Amino acid sequence: MTGMRHYVYEVQLAGRPPVIVRIGDQSAHDEMEGAVRLSDLLKPRGVPLPTIIAASVRSELPWLVLERLAGSDLGAVINKLSHEQLDHIADRVAHAQAITSNTALADRYGYAALPGQAPYSTWSQVLDANLDRSQVRIEAAGLFDPAQVEIVRSAIAAHQGEIDQIAPIPFLHDTTTKNVIVTEDGSFSGIVDVDDLCFGDPRYPAALTLAVLLAYGGPVEYVSAWLRHARQQDDQIFRLYVSLFLLDLMAEHGQMFNGNRLPSGLETRSSLSRVFQDSLKLATAKPT
Repeated sequence: MTGMRHYVYEVQLAGRPPVIVRIGDQSAHDEMEGAVRLSDLLKPRGVPLPTIIAASVRSELPWLVLERLAGSDLGAVINKLSHEQLDHIADRVAHAQAITSNTALADRYGYAALPGQAPYSTWSQVLDANLDRSQVRIEAAGLFDPAQVEIVRSAIAAHQGEIDQIAPIPFLHDTTTKNVIVTEDGSFSGIVDVDDLCFGDPRYPAALTLAVLLAYGGPVEYVSAWLRHARQQDDQIFRLYVSLFLLDLMAEHGQMFNGNRLPSGLETRSSLSRVFQDSLKLATAKPT
């Protein structure tokens, strides 16, 4: 298996349960060290992370050997699950996020393993950085109109005062249709690939999950259940996050990740553009 930033292998052992081996490149030492640190922080508090069996985070190529949680990414089975199963998984994810939110006090925003390492002084700067990355990728690939980035940027600027009042709450930023491990029968096994946290609005990963489900199909009521269990609002700012992440998905088209070019067909791009326009209407609609 190949991830976005690491090489991931499932290793079958004679007479023993399988394990997962994650290997990073020569620039991944801090990420691997962050995974160990956050496992030590979150797992004892009840966040269902896999056990780290062995690690060498300062090797030339840092690596981890981890417990193999039963099942696969949520996205592989989500369309087969009942409303009750989706509600249970959403509840477990929201609970893990609630535990994480109480682990650190931060006065900065963005992605980091430790709150003092977060790179930004406001939450809107995190959103701008995300948009900057999408713009660079979209312009390089030439498959989508980069002007759409500026539309979202302007919409976020209109809400900047409210956005910059959001506290820097720590959250697991990658609990989407990936990294939430679920068995074929809908049992929740746990969460994987936690190398760092994000400090800001904890609705961010729910918005990313909704963007993925809208773009590629899936039961969007899962995100509604997540927000309900977390007691979080689906408001215009949340919908701006969704639009921002749809741009992120557009920006992945034409890119190479770990030597693999993501497939990009005309029909898929057209569908993604339509979903983006629909999302943007919700995000920018004037109150009635």
